[in-house]
Amino acid sequence: MSLRRLLLVLLILLVLIVLRPSVVKSEVQRIYTQRETIWRLLSLVVIVYLAYGLYTIWSGGYEW
Repeated sequence: MSLRRLLLVLLILLVLIVLRPSVVKSEVQRIYTQRETIWRLLSLVVIVYLAYGLYTIWSGGYEW
């Protein structure tokens, strides 16, 4: 991601926070209440990704 794109995303987030602080606050609270589900999903995705990588190495698809 280029610096220009990163600054644009940060600017959009800042504008949303300034214009609609109550909506942003309620969304942050909703996400915080679902943090266990989010961590479980992220953990599952990482484990599946690592398992696929190990399978690829094991099956000889990766050249050393």
